[in-house]
Amino acid sequence: MMSTVHQAFGVLADRIRSTHVHDNQRDRDSHLWPGEGTIDWTQTIQSLATAPNAPAVLLEVEGGEGVDVAKKMSQVYAQLEEAGVSK
Repeated sequence: MMSTVHQAFGVLADRIRSTHVHDNQRDRDSHLWPGEGTIDWTQTIQSLATAPNAPAVLLEVEGGEGVDVAKKMSQVYAQLEEAGVSK
């Protein structure tokens, strides 16, 4: 297994057609909301933007008690879009 998303992307870029996104703490496939774990989302989103075939992005997270899912999804997608903007 690759140690970072960026390394895996370098190997698989021409094969990526879609991706599911979530975050983790590198200890398990924990399906955290992006930004709640260790993934470098700026680097990840910018890498995905360079893929030969623009991949669809599917958010895959664990639910949480008392979370306004629609609001949280809107915030997360806005953060991911912001991460893809070159600074």
